[in-house]
Amino acid sequence: MAYLKIFHRLILRPLKRERVRTALTIAAVALGVAVVLAIELAGEAAAGSFRSSVETLAGSGDFEVTATGGVPATVLARLALLPYAFKLRPRIEDYAVVAATNRVAPFIGVDMLADAPAAGSEKLGPSEFQRGDSIWVGKDAGWKPGDRIRLIVNDESAEYIVRGIVGGAGDAIVTDLAPAARLLHRGVNLDRILIDVPAARPLDQWESILRAALPDGVTLAPQGARTGENRRMLAAFRWNLRVLSYIALVVGAFLIYNTISVSVVRRREEIGIMRALGATRAGVLGAFLLEAACLGFAGGLAGVALGRLMAIGSVRLVAATVESLYVSSTPAPIALTWAVVLAGIAIGVLVSVVSALAPAWEASQVVPVEAMARGRRDHHVRMHQWRDLAFGAAFALAAWFAASQPAVGGKPLFGYLAALLMIGASTLAIPALIAALSGATATIAGRMFGVEALLASRSLAGSMRRTAVLVGALSTGIAMLSAVGIMVGSFRQTVLLWMEDRLQADLYLRPAGPAGADRHPTLAPDIAARLEGLPEVAAVDRFRAYEIGYKGMPATLGGGDARIAGRYGRRPFFSGARPADVFAQLIGHDRVIVSEAFANKHGVNRGDTLELPIGGRRVRFRVIDIYGDYSNERGY
Repeated sequence: MAYLKIFHRLILRPLKRERVRTALTIAAVALGVAVVLAIELAGEAAAGSFRSSVETLAGSGDFEVTATGGVPATVLARLALLPYAFKLRPRIEDYAVVAATNRVAPFIGVDMLADAPAAGSEKLGPSEFQRGDSIWVGKDAGWKPGDRIRLIVNDESAEYIVRGIVGGAGDAIVTDLAPAARLLHRGVNLDRILIDVPAARPLDQWESILRAALPDGVTLAPQGARTGENRRMLAAFRWNLRVLSYIALVVGAFLIYNTISVSVVRRREEIGIMRALGATRAGVLGAFLLEAACLGFAGGLAGVALGRLMAIGSVRLVAATVESLYVSSTPAPIALTWAVVLAGIAIGVLVSVVSALAPAWEASQVVPVEAMARGRRDHHVRMHQWRDLAFGAAFALAAWFAASQPAVGGKPLFGYLAALLMIGASTLAIPALIAALSGATATIAGRMFGVEALLASRSLAGSMRRTAVLVGALSTGIAMLSAVGIMVGSFRQTVLLWMEDRLQADLYLRPAGPAGADRHPTLAPDIAARLEGLPEVAAVDRFRAYEIGYKGMPATLGGGDARIAGRYGRRPFFSGARPADVFAQLIGHDRVIVSEAFANKHGVNRGDTLELPIGGRRVRFRVIDIYGDYSNERGY
């Protein structure tokens, strides 16, 4: 009860009197919590379900068989002849564009007779299943049986009839294998074969049996391996977003520190009286920490609500980045669970209590005889400002050393440490900076603006301790804003230079529809042939891209006409060699060039050898050069 009385008289009553300051402090905590939760919720919604429709239709298969450029149908026949009770589910996968809305949806070919995924469908026979205009859709697509939908698949536009609804398929569009192969020009190749194995043996034994039956150039992986690859690729992106959001908490921590410091300074006399009446140091410490916890709790609650609202806008921005640079992903609904709510409140309380430790400890050390010495702590700060400046220089030196260290596990942990050390360095240097500036400008301010300005300048130096914390919070926010602005400006200028070198043709043709890092639609071969026959066309540079996996990460394998690229290309190579000389080395040899993103991601240098499964065999390629590319983060 004694502690509660101390808390009520020393903390609650002043908080009620100073409602504006209390509200601003809660708002600072709420903003920090809201930014963290908004980024977390948006990242989870935008990147949490890669190709969700495809994965849902894939079911609970144990293995998947893939190959660059497609799995030959002979592989399916070979697996079907094995003397085991395997369930084989071939798949053809691509994307379709809904002509009316320009929305991209997964377009999947399955064995309709064997899988029978449709619910509520028309009663169709085998011939109707293989009709080219029959499709089935997921519930999230918003169509019903009988609807006629115009779709653009690669470079062909046609009207399709919805025959039924596929439960649990999201917004996917499903058709039979035969029409999918015709429409997507797959010939006799499949994109994937999903395999369910009996439970009679361990999975590693089944894996050995299956690998022995597969030819070279065909990959066997546990089901969901591609999802795992995409998640690993996106890990750094989401990690950096999360770390950037923590800067808002740092600013909030400064403001909590300042709030409790002001409380201590303004209530020193009350603290001294209560200490003289028998209040213990632990009681005073607990009272101020409880004040911080209450402010953090209120800020956490408000931050959860604000973060939910901010996530609505953030998910669009994050989803657009994921779509353009990483992987096709339909944003999932924003899920504000109880775990997220409790995490937000916990963040607010924890940051507030940690920020209040120093001023609360100072309050607990006040002795009655010094209670009236209001300026003692500020005088202490002024007396030790040069010592603090020396500590700040040491922090800055440590930050420089940390910034030069390599990444740990693919994460720039030392870089984050360097940022924290620089925040500490600037905070320690601020008292000396304020003293120097206020001393230099006090007289000038008094002459220009009168005695009010002179008093304000001297008051700034007089309340050094609180002023330093406020300036630290402001400088941290401005530093973050400036750093992001400089980074974006630098990146924008680099991309402009890259585009000037990359965009070498006068006209570009690609299938209609939004682009994506993992979508590689094709054009009919006769289009390029017809264009080459025009007298106005000097050359046609064909390009084909495939999605592949390399060392557990997704990548893009591209093929082009090296003769045309060497004749007209202006792409700069890191070696400084002329494009014509580099492309000439590709012709007729197992050699490749790789993008900077691919080289950095996999530690590849000129002269290294890559091994890729292509055309039914494993081929070794020598890397002859590296070039800059910003079209996607996967790497070419």
